[in-house]
Amino acid sequence: MTDTMQALLYLPSYELELREVACPQPGGDEVVVRVEAAGICGSDLHGVASRSPRRSPPLIMGHELSGEVVAAGGPAGEALLGTRVAVNPQVPCGGCLACRSGRENVCARRELIGGTRSGGFAELVSVPVRCVHPVSAGLAADVAVFCEPLATCVHALRLVPDSLPEVAVVLGAGTIGVLAAQVLRAAGTGVIVVSEVDEDRRRSVRTAADAVVAPEELHETVLGLTGGLGASLSIDAVGTDGTRQESLRVLQPAGTAVWLGMHEQDATIPAFDLVVKEQRVQGSFAYTNPEFGRALGLLESGLVDPGVSRKAFPLEESGDVFRRLLQGSSDGFLKAIVRPG
Repeated sequence: MTDTMQALLYLPSYELELREVACPQPGGDEVVVRVEAAGICGSDLHGVASRSPRRSPPLIMGHELSGEVVAAGGPAGEALLGTRVAVNPQVPCGGCLACRSGRENVCARRELIGGTRSGGFAELVSVPVRCVHPVSAGLAADVAVFCEPLATCVHALRLVPDSLPEVAVVLGAGTIGVLAAQVLRAAGTGVIVVSEVDEDRRRSVRTAADAVVAPEELHETVLGLTGGLGASLSIDAVGTDGTRQESLRVLQPAGTAVWLGMHEQDATIPAFDLVVKEQRVQGSFAYTNPEFGRALGLLESGLVDPGVSRKAFPLEESGDVFRRLLQGSSDGFLKAIVRPG
């Protein structure tokens, strides 16, 4: 490997520029991955737009990534040389109570590849061996990057008391909303209703749902499909005050609302109705390493085929693409994927 590489650097000025930076060197429990594909996530865009302290510049972002192991810092990594992998960006401490109890996703000391340490918007990235999951030869790189958002949905559904809801509602048809609908379908959900503001997104999610409606039509649609009872499960993949309220409004008594979206900090909910109907609000954040492996298995088996419109761009164009997305221009695709190679 050369001493330097190209990377999209998030600068202290809150701008993004392609820069020449030093190549990463793997530690004893790390490998270097040559990045084949890295997805631009909504959280990356939100982090830049809001200047979130969760992503402190200077930083190479990119936490949805796949590639090939090209260097190793120790024996465990050497066995993976030449292997194509999907990378779990969550790096928990491994020693706290949350980690020891199998809830590493809420480890207070965890790091994030592309968040607190260098990520995939570069030619190379160094990651812990525990974070890499070998992928089959037939899985395309721009499909493997969906392991990360899909794992978020796998984790969310594992928190639901009823694993086979008869009627489920998904609020939002972004990447997480589309994948959540597909996981619900794979789990055997009877009827899936998706609510989405954007007409193009509504069209793109129709194959994954039984009904796709504008937000103002959602409540009446759900009541009509359930004889006035309501859904047993709702998943808020947006995270605004309005969608959080609606996620409860569409529920039947004893129903569960799972909140995934984090667009807004606060929410006002109908507490009285929540109490008398014995409804449940369940927060869901990230995923564990085994759940990341389950997401990869869903992709490799074909049980989930990311029906997400996407477009790939070379690393040289990534800064311009990022800026266009920050301005709200997506040119008709939902997921932008950076291809450093």
